Amino acid sequence: MTECYSLSRHLDSAAAPPLAADLLALRGAPLRVDGSAVAFVGALGMQVLISAQRQWQEDATAFHIHPVSPALAAAAIGLGVDLAATGAELSSIPNMEHAQ
Repeated sequence: MTECYSLSRHLDSAAAPPLAADLLALRGAPLRVDGSAVAFVGALGMQVLISAQRQWQEDATAFHIHPVSPALAAAAIGLGVDLAATGAELSSIPNMEHAQ
């Protein structure tokens, strides 16, 4: 069974440690992260998402972010992050063809 975790609206440096702890507690099971409510992502929040995706990949367990808010997509692009590195499902991003 795939677990679901909803990201908070602001993933700033204050939100990163609790996010990391929450995701760590869910490790070992397939995970779908709902990024639809995200309005702001800072570098540290993005690092947590990338790290989680890599950890799930190492564990050979499914991890994906779906849906992805336009703000989350824009933050990744602005930070120079390949959205695939976060586990984001590109098909879930509105107007993604214009953001690449």
